[in-house]
Amino acid sequence: MKVHFKRAGIIGVGLIGSSFALALKKYGIVDEVWGYSNSGTSSKKALSLGIIDKVAINLKELTSNCELILVAIPVLAIPDVLFEVSQYVDEKTIVTDGGSTKHFVRDCHKYFKYKNFVGGHPIAGTEKSGPEAGFAELFENSVCIITPIEDTDKDKMEITINLWETIGMKVYSMSPEEHDRIMANISHMPHVIAYSLVDSVKDKYFDGMRITKLAGGGFKDFTRIAKSDDRMWTDIFLANRDFLLSSIDDFQESLNRLKTFIEQKDVVKIKDFLIETKKILLD
Repeated sequence: MKVHFKRAGIIGVGLIGSSFALALKKYGIVDEVWGYSNSGTSSKKALSLGIIDKVAINLKELTSNCELILVAIPVLAIPDVLFEVSQYVDEKTIVTDGGSTKHFVRDCHKYFKYKNFVGGHPIAGTEKSGPEAGFAELFENSVCIITPIEDTDKDKMEITINLWETIGMKVYSMSPEEHDRIMANISHMPHVIAYSLVDSVKDKYFDGMRITKLAGGGFKDFTRIAKSDDRMWTDIFLANRDFLLSSIDDFQESLNRLKTFIEQKDVVKIKDFLIETKKILLD
C-alpha cells in the first residue's frame, strides 16, 4: 500500500528535513510540503531552492494544515516542539521525528490525546548541514528505527513504517531505551572518537605545518564526521549521556588492552586482536 498525504510539514529544514521533503516529492507521497524553522532562515532558503512550497509563519499554522509532520531539529529541543504541536493536531495527523536519541519518547507520547506521535530515527546523513545539503536519495538503502511504546497507535505506526520504506529505507522496531543503548555504541561513539582523535593531534606540527595537512585517506575518512554540526552533536552527547559514558568506558578498556599488547611487543596477541575484530566486520 503506497502512502499519500495532501500536505506534509517539516519542522527544521536542515539536511534531514530538506532531504525528507525532496524524497516525499520524488516518490509522489505528498502534493505539497510546508516548512518551519525557528529563525526562519533555513525554511526561507529551502523555499528559494524549491525544496518546500510554503514557509509556515508559526507551528500552529503548520500543524493545523499538515497531515504528516516531521520534527527534524536538535534532540534537546524536540520535547518542547512536540508539546506545542500536540495542541493543534487532529485525530488523523501523524507526527514523527528524526532524533538520534529517543530519551523523550515516553513522556512526549502523553502530550497527544489522539496518539499521533510515532518516534523514529532515519539513520542517514552526511557531515554537511543546511537545506542546500539535502538530496532526495539520502535515505535510500539506509536503516530507519521506529521506537513505539505500549501506547503507540498501531495504524499510525504501520503508516509511518510504510512511509520510510517507500523512500528506500529498511525499517526496524525497538524500544526507545534499546535504541539509545545501541546508538551510543555504533552511532554516537564514532563521533566521540573522531572528534577526540582530531583533538589529540591539533597541537602537533611538522616544519611549521599542522600534521593533519600530511594525512592520507585513512585519517581523512575516519575523521570526516568530525566536521558535523556541533550543536546537533552536543545535544546528542548530553541527551544520551548515560549510555554514551558506558560506551566510552568499553572503548577505553579495549584501547588499553591493545596498548598493553603493543607495550609488551606481543606479536601473537596483537595479530589475534586484529583478526578477531576484522571478523566482526566481515560477518
